[in-house]
Amino acid sequence: MTYGLDANDLEREVEIGVVSAFGWAVIEFEATLFQKYLLMSAPSSLITEDMFRKYLKDMEAKGYLAPVDFQGKKAWKRLVIDSEIQEPAMTPEEVNEFIAKAQAASQKKKKKREVFSDHRFRESKKVAEKIIRTLEQVMPKSKAGRMPWEPKLIGHVEGMHKALAESKDEFLKYLKKNIPSAYDPMKKILKSEGEEMLLLSLRFIESGQRAYPP
Repeated sequence: MTYGLDANDLEREVEIGVVSAFGWAVIEFEATLFQKYLLMSAPSSLITEDMFRKYLKDMEAKGYLAPVDFQGKKAWKRLVIDSEIQEPAMTPEEVNEFIAKAQAASQKKKKKREVFSDHRFRESKKVAEKIIRTLEQVMPKSKAGRMPWEPKLIGHVEGMHKALAESKDEFLKYLKKNIPSAYDPMKKILKSEGEEMLLLSLRFIESGQRAYPP
């Protein structure tokens, strides 16, 4: 067996990350598990929600997880601990070979991650600006002199973030019910930027950073 950093290594890394995302829990909602995985693996993770679901299905087939219906929502039950997903013990020669390859790959990955992290930060900031301006255009005008960071706007940002973490359909339902005038423009942003970038941008706004120039 070759212990290089190939597709199998990546798959195993994701599987260990998924199991670790459970923490001490045995059962976790799928949407919550996805968000916890993103938080643990960010900023290096490029995984989408659809890709995440495929990994969960593959892990079910391997006997690592089992789907359950918990409180009326889709959830997963952890059947193993992360150490049980590890590869069998290697010989000393294989260990040395693996360490050398891992160190070389780690340096290369670190450089790529730094570039990617900076790029994703800039992109999420741009999308955050677009979201804020969209909400400002469709929501009732603030009183003169008030900053647009009023509680109602932030409340909708938090509501959209929570809904999108559940699913795209829940996100659209939230818009239609709570801010119907923002439904079409926000749906367009979702379609053009994707779920993961929109989640990052909503989280960027929630963090309290100003997402637009004064």
